[in-house]
Amino acid sequence: MSAKRLAILVGGGPAPGINGVIGSVTIAARKKGLEVVGIYDGFKWISSSSFDPAVHTVPLDISRVSRIHLEGGSILRTARDSLIKGGTVDEAKVANVRKVMESLNVGYLVTIGGDDTAFSASIVARAMEGRLFVAHVPKTIDNDLPLPGDMPTFGFQTAREVATGIVKNLMEDARTTNRWYFVVIMGRSAGHLALGTGKAAGATLTIIPEEFGDRKVRVEDVCDIIEAAMIKRKALGRDDGIAIVAE
Repeated sequence: MSAKRLAILVGGGPAPGINGVIGSVTIAARKKGLEVVGIYDGFKWISSSSFDPAVHTVPLDISRVSRIHLEGGSILRTARDSLIKGGTVDEAKVANVRKVMESLNVGYLVTIGGDDTAFSASIVARAMEGRLFVAHVPKTIDNDLPLPGDMPTFGFQTAREVATGIVKNLMEDARTTNRWYFVVIMGRSAGHLALGTGKAAGATLTIIPEEFGDRKVRVEDVCDIIEAAMIKRKALGRDDGIAIVAE
């Protein structure tokens, strides 16, 4: 049998820097003598019975990836499919992935994505019983994966920078027109992006889910906080403001 291949896939939503990771991994692997295969659309096709290697994979080499770090998006695209269904592991999907890994002779798998992709990758690693080495690159603008040394997940810093620019412009509009703007910022169940944007832009207030602990956040709770901020702002002689709310 030929030497083991290294496979790369991307899961979850898009984030800046994906192509840079694909390129770096490919170049490093090729220099080690490994054949590299890119898998399109994350776990979508390799977990289904309709997987076709001629359609759903692409060979990667240094000449193909040497400049992709200058491009946005992902040359392997991305999808949100995971190996979890209804809160439990979908064994049929896992079996399909295992079959694909074996048929492609993959001995190394690099996944790029958030917590769902990371969990799916760990499921595959266990299912392969030591025949597959898996490395996960944390990619999410939500910044909700625990990393050593308080390192942010890649994609977070760029998302915060872009969001900060938008909020700063809205702050000028709010000041000019004497009105309030409510800005909802992504993050799923985490408030890191909202808080980072609010601090960087100097927003009037930022509301994040972590403030409420484990209790359910009601619309009334959020409205009460915003109303109190508007009253305090009015007392200072200001009729304008920006309220950032984590989704």
